[in-house]
Amino acid sequence: MGTDIRKMSPETLSIYSNPAIIALNQDPAVSAGIRVWRYYVDDIDQYGQGEISLWRRTLSNGDVAVALVNAGNETREMNATLGDIFLDSGSTRSPRAMETWDVYDLWANRMDDATASSIITGNATVNGTVMETRNSTTKYNSTAMSYADGLAMNHPALFGRKTGTIVPMGTLRATVPRHGIGLFRIRSQGGAGARKRDEL
Repeated sequence: MGTDIRKMSPETLSIYSNPAIIALNQDPAVSAGIRVWRYYVDDIDQYGQGEISLWRRTLSNGDVAVALVNAGNETREMNATLGDIFLDSGSTRSPRAMETWDVYDLWANRMDDATASSIITGNATVNGTVMETRNSTTKYNSTAMSYADGLAMNHPALFGRKTGTIVPMGTLRATVPRHGIGLFRIRSQGGAGARKRDEL
């Protein structure tokens, strides 16, 4: 972790304990993300820096993690077409860009700051039994069930909140705060692993 846990803020705890984000880190594919594009923007920070970028990572079950990174100094609407997302898979003619994809916002179900504050002050707990966490959208007990098993069983806490659908050759759109990241898992409606990338 890149923080002193003795001084952790509620906001930081809610990010670090988000099971949908941890699931990306624990994905069995252990592949790196790929930056698809980067553009410089006019709204620079005090250091003269400002850019936006699109990152993509293929996951072991055929899902794709998509990050819209706003390193500009203003909140902005960002978008990425399926042609952009699957650029290394054949550009806009990629078969994957011709599929319909469900979109899951990985930040949407993270723990609220009030709960995180209660945990930090010792007035609450996020631990739960398997039964208490089985259908939770915010809690995941990785001691009772591995992330690999949870992903295979489509545990709702590991996928974030479904926020929409991208039609074939369509566009993912999101409002991304300044110096923020819109992070999504997209899943083909053809089913998990319907078109896993060929690694020959």
